[in-house]
Amino acid sequence: MWTLYDYKAPPENFKLLVGVPDVGLVGPIAASFLVRTLDLEMIAQLDSEEMPPLLLFHKARPLLPVRIYGKDDICILISEVAISPKVMPQLAKTVVDWAVKRKVASIIALSGIPVPNRIEIKTPKVYGAAIMDDDRAFLERNGIEILKEGFMSGLHALIMKECFLRKISGIALLVEAYLNYPDPGAAASLVSTLSKLYDLKVDVTPLKEQEEEIRIKLRELMKRTMETIRQTGKEYEYTLPPMYA
Repeated sequence: MWTLYDYKAPPENFKLLVGVPDVGLVGPIAASFLVRTLDLEMIAQLDSEEMPPLLLFHKARPLLPVRIYGKDDICILISEVAISPKVMPQLAKTVVDWAVKRKVASIIALSGIPVPNRIEIKTPKVYGAAIMDDDRAFLERNGIEILKEGFMSGLHALIMKECFLRKISGIALLVEAYLNYPDPGAAASLVSTLSKLYDLKVDVTPLKEQEEEIRIKLRELMKRTMETIRQTGKEYEYTLPPMYA
């Protein structure tokens, strides 16, 4: 059971970006960078009895690990802890319920595709998957290659499933990344793509310059995230479904 503490409503037709711990931690790295760079304010927090017994402090202020930030037509869901698979389904429903109630325009999941040759890739490529035909057309018009076959897993998959069942706009942006190392370089590619798609005008240079510092800070979160990745079928992601083999 999740409880959402709602402080301020976003405007109608807002976009909700979802950045939670996953492959290479690209989602939370990109989301945290955008929260700081766009100077977003906290508008909601979420909690569950199934979450680790944690209370965070930032600049002397107590915070719950799972929060929503927003300003203008951009909102961002971020988690500073790994989410247990046990609580993922209810979290997905709670988040999408909140977004639909607030008249969301689109939900955009930020995640990674693990690639074995990541060390050889200078600029990781971003792929797209979408629920609605209009979203696929939007991605293709902007030069994003669409993943036509495969699986998704974890919280992002559950959120996209909720979008599918409710027939609302849902997009997954998936960047080539290390599976088990924090990957700020991949997150920078993700932010650059978001900036292009939604006219955010964000400079990713600071993110690239802090790569090593970010990797060190996020080692423990990556370790705990790997435990959840092993439980959510990530090894099957983006492989060809059996019915099409």
